[in-house]
Amino acid sequence: MTEDAVQICPIPLDTLPAAAKRAVDPSTPVPARMMAAKGMAPMAPKELVTAQFVLTFDTDAKVREAATSSLSKLDARISNAIIPDPSVNPHVLGYLARALAARDADVEKLLLNPSTPVSAFVDVALLASENICEVIANNQARLLDEPEIARSLSKNPRALKSTLDRVIDFLIRNNIIVDGVVEFESALLRLGADDRIKAAQLVDIPREFLDEGFQADAARKMIGEDEIPEGEEEPEENKTLEEKLRDATTGEKVAWATLGNKSVRGRLMRDSNRMVAMAAITSPRVSDLEVVQAAQSRTVHQDVIAYIAHQKDYVKLYPIKVALAGNPKCPLPMSMKFVPLLQRKDIKNLSLSKNVPAGVRNLAVKIVKERAT
Repeated sequence: MTEDAVQICPIPLDTLPAAAKRAVDPSTPVPARMMAAKGMAPMAPKELVTAQFVLTFDTDAKVREAATSSLSKLDARISNAIIPDPSVNPHVLGYLARALAARDADVEKLLLNPSTPVSAFVDVALLASENICEVIANNQARLLDEPEIARSLSKNPRALKSTLDRVIDFLIRNNIIVDGVVEFESALLRLGADDRIKAAQLVDIPREFLDEGFQADAARKMIGEDEIPEGEEEPEENKTLEEKLRDATTGEKVAWATLGNKSVRGRLMRDSNRMVAMAAITSPRVSDLEVVQAAQSRTVHQDVIAYIAHQKDYVKLYPIKVALAGNPKCPLPMSMKFVPLLQRKDIKNLSLSKNVPAGVRNLAVKIVKERAT
């Protein structure tokens, strides 16, 4: 490590109390810095632990190692004095939360300290015990500040499924989705229509993109708010749907899929993000005609087709059977199951088509021959 390494310490040395500053100053002899690193310097607990934290960035490797080791084995009398103290530097509190992750009593106090940075929650959630995961899950303000906590909990084998579900249900009801955490999709599909609409209404969607059923709600919401006088232009330039969606987050797209009109739903069924596409096909406002059109489409997300194929209420509709049987995006076992249920003319069309999977075409050819005899 070079001399410049000290500069990466997030606490400026000139902000430290005089005793702590002397103990960590690079010009202080190594033996004196080593005493502070081991917790043997005559300072108040808060100053001593702050100095030890700074010394984890020391230019001398042995001093760094001593400071790191001492903080990981922090004496209970010292920890009890500083851990609940909101005046302790947040960087120190965050470091201790990670260093003492196996000490539940200390970690719980650290997580309840309002000065502990939210980044520490993300790190601790990955390593915490079942009990500490519960403490984290109950801190809704921190979850809203940093939804990435949910990702850490999803990777922690000690977190109960019920704990993780509660966290994700809470976030999704606030229209917050963490990309790449698969549990968010099942949580979305668990939501009833009313709860899903309520969450989506947290996102500002221009009325021209709303489904008719929600336009009246948007108009009522404007009552009592400042409206633009008639004849004046809106301050924001009108944007196309694609422009609006280009920079939208997953949560915002899910809200658009829930509240948007037919054009919005159709566009989002083609989104590359599976969760967005699934939000569109499961929108409370989606119609049977839209489902038929989706089943016929070669451009919607393949999981939209698979979803339709597994819904009993949808596959009762004959046009959907026909569409799924001939759609290459439909799982082959499903599409082949529909072929024998089709009328003669539709089976014949499949037998002659070069745009359907070979398995479907061969089955159609076989059925046509059998029925001709």
